[in-house]
Amino acid sequence: MKNASYILRLTVTLLLITAVVAGLLGLVNYLTEDRIAALQNEKAESAMREVLEADSYEPLETDAEGVTALYRAGDRGYVVRVGVNGFGGAVDMMVGVDPEGAVTGVSIISHSETASLGANCTREDFRAQFAGATDTLAVKKDGGTVDALTGATVTSRAVTKGVNLALECVKEVLG
Repeated sequence: MKNASYILRLTVTLLLITAVVAGLLGLVNYLTEDRIAALQNEKAESAMREVLEADSYEPLETDAEGVTALYRAGDRGYVVRVGVNGFGGAVDMMVGVDPEGAVTGVSIISHSETASLGANCTREDFRAQFAGATDTLAVKKDGGTVDALTGATVTSRAVTKGVNLALECVKEVLG
């Protein structure tokens, strides 16, 4: 009988500790969610300006695969937000496309790729090779022109796929 009461006391104690910790985590999430959302919006706006500078960005409707947002950047072109799957998870990125259908820039907003491998997709020298592209791209291992990141071919393919999705989306808009 002593064993049963001891196990019950331990169970109740663990239940109370778990409930208190869960409540504290919920409170912290509630208190910080507005700030986190504001920081994410700020990062996305910064990425838009990085890939295609404009006075304003007008949201447009799209149902293109992988495209999470599409903006008209005045008469300078379009900015496309794309979500693709890399090696470690989702890669959220912005791609600027001018009115002639050429890539003006690529910015990685967030990713969960492997440090020092796939995480190198944020490096300027990797992203710069997409600038000026107008046709479907592929990494060199797949017969294309894009230099894959060493040890991160899956991530390189994901970023390349994101750029291709953005180009396709803008081509649809341009007709």
